[in-house]
Amino acid sequence: MNARVTLYEGANILFPEGPRIVIAVGPFGYTVRDITGGVHEVSWTDVEPARAIVDGRVDAVAESLMAVLSGLSDDALQESLDKLEVVLTMRTGFALGHPALARPGEPYSLFNPAQKVSDSKKCEAMAKILAREALLDRRRQRSLEAGKASPRARVGAVSQRQLMNWLADFDRPINGGLLALVDKRRVRRHSAFGGLDPEVRRVADDIAARIDGTQAVRSIDELLRRTLLALKAEGLDSLDPPESTLRAYLTQAAQAAGRTTRSHTTKKLRGVLALTAYPALQPGQVVAIDVTRSDTFCVDPWTGKPVSVEIITALDVCTRVVLALRVVPRSANAIEAGLILYDVLRPFSQFVEPGQVHDWRWAGVPETIGSIDDAVAEAERLSGRPLLGEHAIPGLLPDAIRADKGSIFTGRYFRAVCALLGIHLLLSRGKKPTDNAFVERWHETLQRCLLQLSGHKGRNVSQRGSDAGKIVVDKKGRAVFKGDGPGLTPRELELRLREFICTDYHRTRHGGLTVVDRSMEDRSPAVGMTPLEVFDALLAAVGRLHVLQRPDLLYDLLPQLWLTIRHDGVEYKDLTFDCAELDDFRSVPRGFFRDQDRAAPFFKDPRDLSRLWFRRPDTGAVVEVPWRRAFQLQAPMTDLVLEAATKAVKRRGGTNTTINKDSVQREILETVNDIASIDRLRANPDLVDWKPNKIAAAHLRESRSQFDHAEAAEAGARGTRRTRRSASPKGPRADASRSSTPPAFDPTQTAWPVRAEGSASPAGATEESRDAG
Repeated sequence: MNARVTLYEGANILFPEGPRIVIAVGPFGYTVRDITGGVHEVSWTDVEPARAIVDGRVDAVAESLMAVLSGLSDDALQESLDKLEVVLTMRTGFALGHPALARPGEPYSLFNPAQKVSDSKKCEAMAKILAREALLDRRRQRSLEAGKASPRARVGAVSQRQLMNWLADFDRPINGGLLALVDKRRVRRHSAFGGLDPEVRRVADDIAARIDGTQAVRSIDELLRRTLLALKAEGLDSLDPPESTLRAYLTQAAQAAGRTTRSHTTKKLRGVLALTAYPALQPGQVVAIDVTRSDTFCVDPWTGKPVSVEIITALDVCTRVVLALRVVPRSANAIEAGLILYDVLRPFSQFVEPGQVHDWRWAGVPETIGSIDDAVAEAERLSGRPLLGEHAIPGLLPDAIRADKGSIFTGRYFRAVCALLGIHLLLSRGKKPTDNAFVERWHETLQRCLLQLSGHKGRNVSQRGSDAGKIVVDKKGRAVFKGDGPGLTPRELELRLREFICTDYHRTRHGGLTVVDRSMEDRSPAVGMTPLEVFDALLAAVGRLHVLQRPDLLYDLLPQLWLTIRHDGVEYKDLTFDCAELDDFRSVPRGFFRDQDRAAPFFKDPRDLSRLWFRRPDTGAVVEVPWRRAFQLQAPMTDLVLEAATKAVKRRGGTNTTINKDSVQREILETVNDIASIDRLRANPDLVDWKPNKIAAAHLRESRSQFDHAEAAEAGARGTRRTRRSASPKGPRADASRSSTPPAFDPTQTAWPVRAEGSASPAGATEESRDAG
């Protein structure tokens, strides 16, 4: 029931069969008597309050009538009730149908059932009474004299035949009663464009259905032309639909589709949208990953030109915490998608000091949680995180990854990384960005940060200022965006985005993270929570999170190569790599590393092929194996740069058998260095396809590779120093939780999961990482 209804003996309830009087009230319902004297039991849940519906004539209304009566206008409702009074008067002699509700002068002798007067004579007498009432209604008479209908419709002059029809409709055993007296013109469904032939409407609907965002068709004339052509093609041109009606029909369809192609696409997607949110219950259950174009120009630090970059983000669906973020060149490749998982696995922290915000740094998580009470107290303490101090970015081992069907996520490398870590890959459906709605919404939140930065170029050309992308040199020799302040390099943009995440986004109440105070009987409004508050609260519920925190974790996610260690080093892509650490393994027997040959596993980073990495089987340490001529490099040697240089050498005949390996390496070196100089690049006919943006992307990838490997080496060195200090009995043990420096790493604390016998690395045993470029 919508409201409280107080019924009593003698109360009047309106039912479809007519009014009924309450004769008894019980604990489970009411006993009522109908106009024929029959007694019925009615549940108290089957009635609704009648106020403002029948204007006090009855105390309650049957629930089955509410759907119809609530949809009628006041005039239509009053007209139906007047008809009911007329019918009840002719059937029972009482306007309200019951002797207990008799008005003065009732029952009329002519309409008294005891007189046994025929329905024909009753209708004849009632028609005269209604005609006399209509003459006495001065408002109605004035409206009729003015040629207008009555503003408040009343049953006026009605013929005897109409009254006979009213009685027949009311007495029908099925669909009779009050509902049969309602004017069908008042309740019938609106049938728009009923004059159009069904075949014409079918063809017009097919044409209108193509307004789905794939084509920029918005002209009604064009839609009309296509509809007429489609009718002619199907041989239906003989139907000759009215042009004005067909145009109006197509106009209505176009308005329903929306005004822009974006709204067309949005409305098309509504047919496949989920009706409930995904029930992510704990941190790390599902992590959403996606790439978006940065709406801000960056300054290429090597060329001084504006460049466009992309932002790849990993977002925890349950808590909306941003677990990792990287600024990458256009366009992101598979190795960068795999390394965002590397960042997800590692917990970070960021220090904010007066006037300075540090970069994210590798941090740790508590080994254990003492108790739920302690965890809740810690969450409450951290809920009011101050701006100055340490801001934590938790690390997680996801159960599943939600990503779109881009090639960087569907390729062999990314799938192998997910399989290695035991992560399920959940791919969105094609052209359904709403399947990954959380990270898509995060891209909108990013605009709050990007709008504050110099070099902002807007979402499209209509939002772009005339000075966007124009760089000038200020008095200090710095590259400055014209009229917009100093430009940011891609690395500086990444720092600003990370600062925004830690100091703004993670500390701002999120509209999708709400909680209701159950102690207030659900009457209190939902209270928004910040992403870190939700993470802290759920961490208290799920307990310890097992996160892989080895310093050399990076190398387990890099593509793996099987190369033979010879006395002159190892050879890969006509390049020779060597270092002193390989001396102990130059003469190993067959089957030392794998059964079929003497090849050893090496790791390669497609972002920097001037060096390889080798894990010593005796100590487990990862050592760098540089290219022999790496010291002569003046350009970044990514996999794409090396491939372009190798092709150029082959086109010149540099791989002829009469040329030795050293001369080939020298030619490749010269070609790679040609790529470093734009002037020499333009003069080189073998490299005319290379553009400055490719050079900038190669520089950015190489510098990020050096940063990642240097960070891993530094973390490993800290872990070694900490292990030695903990083994020494001298000095008190430092409390890492109170120290201002990040906790160091101990490679022995968290072991990498044991692989199955014969299992390969993320990229397989050979050059399987073609999609990583």
